Amino acid sequence: MRVRKSAVAVAGALLMASSALAPGSAHAEQAAPSVPVAAPTIATYPVPTPDAGIESLVRGADGNLWFTESKGWKLGRITTGGAITEFAVAPQGGSTGPTNMVAAHDGHLYFLTDTSARLRRATTAGAVEPMASYGFGQGGYLAAARDRGVWSTKLGPSDAVLRMWVDPGTNQTTGWQLPTSYGMPTPMAVAADGALWYGDAFGHLRRVDDVHPDQGGTERSYPVQWTNANYDATSLAFGADGALWATGYSPGQILTSSEGGAIGRFDGTRLTSWELPKLAPGVEPVPHSMVLGPDGALWWAEREGIGRIAPDGAISRARIAPWDPAQIAFGGDGRLWFVDRAANRVGAITIDANLFPPRQVARKVKLRGVVGGKVKGRIVAEPGCRAGKVVAYAKPGKGKARKIGAGKANAKGRFAVKLRKRAAGKVFVKVKASAPSPGVQCLAAKSRAR
Repeated sequence: MRVRKSAVAVAGALLMASSALAPGSAHAEQAAPSVPVAAPTIATYPVPTPDAGIESLVRGADGNLWFTESKGWKLGRITTGGAITEFAVAPQGGSTGPTNMVAAHDGHLYFLTDTSARLRRATTAGAVEPMASYGFGQGGYLAAARDRGVWSTKLGPSDAVLRMWVDPGTNQTTGWQLPTSYGMPTPMAVAADGALWYGDAFGHLRRVDDVHPDQGGTERSYPVQWTNANYDATSLAFGADGALWATGYSPGQILTSSEGGAIGRFDGTRLTSWELPKLAPGVEPVPHSMVLGPDGALWWAEREGIGRIAPDGAISRARIAPWDPAQIAFGGDGRLWFVDRAANRVGAITIDANLFPPRQVARKVKLRGVVGGKVKGRIVAEPGCRAGKVVAYAKPGKGKARKIGAGKANAKGRFAVKLRKRAAGKVFVKVKASAPSPGVQCLAAKSRAR
């Protein structure tokens, strides 16, 4: 096990927490100033198989975290204490091992293997059994159905959405499929009513009703528009508010890399999205793997980072370099777990104030002087930190400064503090530190003496 602090976070660069916003409102993010802050605690655990090709990460019915190894042809299980056990998966004709995986409500782990041409399932004891072949096509993504079995997408030569489960009476795989024009599939999400939602590369979100047990569902399509027309949805999740949320970015082309990034909220008719700035120069956000956390917030992975949007709309993001999370899932220990493919490690992030410390805002106090028994001036800062408690002091030529008045600055930062008495010497004021919101800390400041 390796436990380390993020050097980037310690340097104070770009650990950010935004002010609250209502879904659909405008939003602008600010970079944190260069001040020392505590770093997040991240533990990482090496996967025993070298260059395992770690893919999916899910929390199983046994409370452990499970991951797939596409190059190692294994399923991996890691306890919240960091103990890893690997289970071999026998090849059946494909060139790559297990890739996408979901933990279904029937207690099984369903996953794609053999170049995503086959669907299999495993118990939490590691016993693997075959389920179905996609024939000449490939499985795209998986989502756990509301009751039992899974949803899956099939890619080429005839794209389709499939609903599959094992019949308890015959122990045979059964289900139905709905032909569709899928177009570069994205991950899926299942609504509380059992319907499947998925996206495509043509600017649509699609809903498929779950008709059980042997009939196909009805598909409905909803056109959506991101802040950038080149963005595709890259993950979907339902929030505590019941709305469908998504991450998106531009996937790039053959000779170009993925870039940009935003999160969006679909209210049933339109998508409202918020662009995510870079957390570091040259590092594109490319958000993905959105999940609903136990705190009611939605969390997602970014390139070398983690993001969160609280139920009140406050967005927080943290850079966790050198780690680059590919998939995330919450463990029973309350930590946010992730897999890092390049590092060949599974990691766990402690969720505390060190992960998203308040953004510290510096302020300046400009003193105009004493006019009519009042000391006047203004606080220079961003809007949320202009108001605050102001205390006036008198500093004689010798001796300690004495408090001679107190008051408050208004929302524009202006103040006029009435003096209880005028003492000999120069006058200066201090503005006290304050926290107007959980994500912002306004620093104390002092004016020059006049």
